[in-house]
Amino acid sequence: MGIFEVFNTWVLIRLFGLLSYLFFTLSVSFGMLGQFRSLKAKKTLLFQLHLSSAWAGMMAVLVHMLMLLIDSYQPYELIELLIPFTASYSPILSGVGTIAFLLTLSVIFTSDTMVKLLGRPLWKKIHILVFPAWLGMVIHGLFLGTDSSNSAVYWFYISSIFIVVVILLSAMMQQRKKQEEHTPTKLHITKK
Repeated sequence: MGIFEVFNTWVLIRLFGLLSYLFFTLSVSFGMLGQFRSLKAKKTLLFQLHLSSAWAGMMAVLVHMLMLLIDSYQPYELIELLIPFTASYSPILSGVGTIAFLLTLSVIFTSDTMVKLLGRPLWKKIHILVFPAWLGMVIHGLFLGTDSSNSAVYWFYISSIFIVVVILLSAMMQQRKKQEEHTPTKLHITKK
């Protein structure tokens, strides 16, 4: 079996789809971990890992999409990749993938080029779109990906979902605790 038989477009589509999901999952995880007070000493490292994995994910998803354009078995048109729910093959799940891509692209674009122009409050609101984008990636990959029936791939998705949810819940609990610390307590004076 030659190398070109092993790495045909169908294999590359799956490979780069999984790689993009892995990198985006790492980016989301490192981004949240960077907000933890207990990891303050590692904040710069976590931020760099967050950015690097986001860009690696974007490069992998672009190759994933390119392979879809040139695949001979189930080729996509460019419009099917860029406009949600227009794909001839599984339009709903393909559309979810397109929306996830567009949301992620908007987050990366505004983070790297427009954060000062937009201002921090608006930038934060746009940056939160990474969570529905990531969830869209989960749905797209788990239900449209042909490898999801493979137990290793299935458990890869399940374990990554578990990790992101645990980090997210921990971050939410930390944020709630931080808000409680900064909320002045009211003294109750009772009259006798």
